[in-house]
Amino acid sequence: MKFKQPQSISSSLLAMLLAFSLIAPAMAATEAVSKDIRGLWIDNKDSEKQKVAVWIEDCGTQLCGRIYWLKKPNFDSGEPKHDKHNPNETLQDRPLCGLKILTGFQYTKDNTWKNGQIYNPSDGRTFNSFMNLKSDGALRVKGYVGITLFGKSVEWVRPKENLERCS
Repeated sequence: MKFKQPQSISSSLLAMLLAFSLIAPAMAATEAVSKDIRGLWIDNKDSEKQKVAVWIEDCGTQLCGRIYWLKKPNFDSGEPKHDKHNPNETLQDRPLCGLKILTGFQYTKDNTWKNGQIYNPSDGRTFNSFMNLKSDGALRVKGYVGITLFGKSVEWVRPKENLERCS
């Protein structure tokens, strides 16, 4: 007499294990992607209002960001824009293209990067900052003085088209 294993239990168990083995890597990949803000971000969803794009990258164990693209990279005179509002006069000749404006960001949790600073070349001021990746894929960047209540948030999005790096 041959002993048969119950077909329904072993088939169900095998199907669940197979499904989990297929889904688990995809879930892990989604988690990794959702936390990765490296790459190119532009300052506005509306292409008519876009002025600047920032490239976010690793800087040691932290993230930083540099100006990658400017809608108007030159002054009216044709001269490339430079960091003319910097309070340190020795830095006022630095070109805006390639200028590091985000520094010190560390991933904490829940798609949030804290302990950073953001430099605003429009007025030469540096602010404490944090960033968080929203569920719609936009990156919320907040600069503040002292406490987060006293600050301003902007939303950056991934560009829909290729942008030429300014030089």
